[in-house]
Amino acid sequence: MKGLKITGILIVVLLGVALIVGMTIDGIVESEIEDSGSDILKTEVEVDDIDVSLLGGSADMDGFIVYNPEGFSDDVAISLNGIEIEMDVKSLLSDQIVVNRVRVTNPEILFEQKETKVNLRELSSNIETSSNDKSEKTIIIKEFILEQGKVKIISELEQKRTAEATVEKIVLTDIGESGSDTVEQALREIFSPIIRNAISEAVKSGLMDQLEEGVKDLIDF
Repeated sequence: MKGLKITGILIVVLLGVALIVGMTIDGIVESEIEDSGSDILKTEVEVDDIDVSLLGGSADMDGFIVYNPEGFSDDVAISLNGIEIEMDVKSLLSDQIVVNRVRVTNPEILFEQKETKVNLRELSSNIETSSNDKSEKTIIIKEFILEQGKVKIISELEQKRTAEATVEKIVLTDIGESGSDTVEQALREIFSPIIRNAISEAVKSGLMDQLEEGVKDLIDF
């Protein structure tokens, strides 16, 4: 009877420790992503609740939100919702994070043209000029999949016009496979093609045909 009582106490203690460790890891990952994302995009980045499963080798992120850069509306520029992550959870406590797969469905991207500036082009420029090595950890992402993305297009040239486009699918593999990519570098390798594809689809929408040539030059890659 005494043995059963001790066993019960040990189980409760272990569960408590697992819960505390899990909450700590969640907070560390959330802070790391927000800080690194804000650094490379030079705008506010917000992670909406991340839940790391220590036993399942996975994580769910409710949202990754990138706000518009300065000079544009207060709207969200990029919203990645329902992110599924398969990873080596133990690697979160090491110097190199190993992620097997990231899957993002139904992301929402805003293409906003204001005067002679485009929000996504501004974000792209910010990525190109940002630092690579603030993070102390390196990361490997073996596969990143984004699908069924929506691009909302708003142009204020002459008069306000709106349109929509889609980003069907983006597949990236072997991000950081060399073993030297910081979190900032990995985020750059992910967000650059997302922004490039969103701009490309916006241009194809037909609405962009109405823009002056000077504005079109700003969105060419």
